[in-house]
Amino acid sequence: MIVLKADYKKYSVNDLEKLRFNEKEFYSKYENAILLQTCNRVELIFYGYSLDEIKNIKNFEKFDLLLEDEAILHLFRLAAGLESMIVGEVQILGQIKDAFLKANIKDKRFEKIMLKIIHTGQRVREETEISKGSVSIGSAAVELAEKFGLEGKNILLIGAGEMATLVIKALKEKNVKAIIIANRTYEKALKLAKELGGIAVRFDKLKEALKYADIVISATSAPHPILTKERVMDIEETIIIDIANPRDTTDDIRELKHIKLFTIDDLKIIAEENLKRRMKEIPKVEKIIKEEFENLKKLLKELEIEEKIKDFCINLENLRIREVEKAKKLLKTRDPERVLEDFSRSFCKKIIYDLKRVLK
Repeated sequence: MIVLKADYKKYSVNDLEKLRFNEKEFYSKYENAILLQTCNRVELIFYGYSLDEIKNIKNFEKFDLLLEDEAILHLFRLAAGLESMIVGEVQILGQIKDAFLKANIKDKRFEKIMLKIIHTGQRVREETEISKGSVSIGSAAVELAEKFGLEGKNILLIGAGEMATLVIKALKEKNVKAIIIANRTYEKALKLAKELGGIAVRFDKLKEALKYADIVISATSAPHPILTKERVMDIEETIIIDIANPRDTTDDIRELKHIKLFTIDDLKIIAEENLKRRMKEIPKVEKIIKEEFENLKKLLKELEIEEKIKDFCINLENLRIREVEKAKKLLKTRDPERVLEDFSRSFCKKIIYDLKRVLK
């Protein structure tokens, strides 16, 4: 097995974009190969190829080269979430599955390897807590909001940038009543609302929108606070989660008993604690990988023996047919008993010769 690897550890997102391949062209040229492309990595997985057969691939020299066991162990770690920018993230396993299903895999051993890698990724998430708890600020904000209950709630999101988009995507999976998006550039709020099923409001209507919100998540890039004590004083009981940097809220909001305010500092503590818990799970994950890698080696050995026995049986049948035809011709001119004796000796010698070759 050969893996060509380029990821976030070595390249920026823009540089990785330049290393991407056209999927249709790749799969039309290579079978028994997998193309794995995400925003944080471009990896090419080849089985049954020599280096000479792939060294002319586009940008070959920019990829890290992994061979045989090193390549397989890397894929185990990748599926388990140990190679991700955020340790234990779950998306990579789904991305590996999708890439596997797109590939034109003909080799039974390659199929077994990939299925074992996917199975290991699933087992890691079932038996450890490597993926438990949010470790990004955006997902930590949603995790925090969940503690106050999201079902049937109106969520007001202030901002329409990258962080806000991630928050909305996470919220869409929850059973919220409505997602309201407010942004200084109304067109951005409208575009995001259409893409992700929210409701856009103009920024000058923010005060009215606050009155309808059960939970407010603020994620703007404004240089100064947009939510002050005076602005939120008249709204009903509300949770405000400020994930902006610099902050969108002022400290004096905490003086209002009907408002619960959480800032990016609170979320960092949550994310850091979750990350520490994930890091503690790494030895458990590595133990599972070691077990499954040993299981895979046994499985491949058994498969190799099965294939050799199958080949041996085919060769044996072909030998039998040839020897029988030869004996039939000799029976026309020679003593039948002598012919049968010679046939059985010759047949046994050739069987023993082939068997020794297979065993070696």
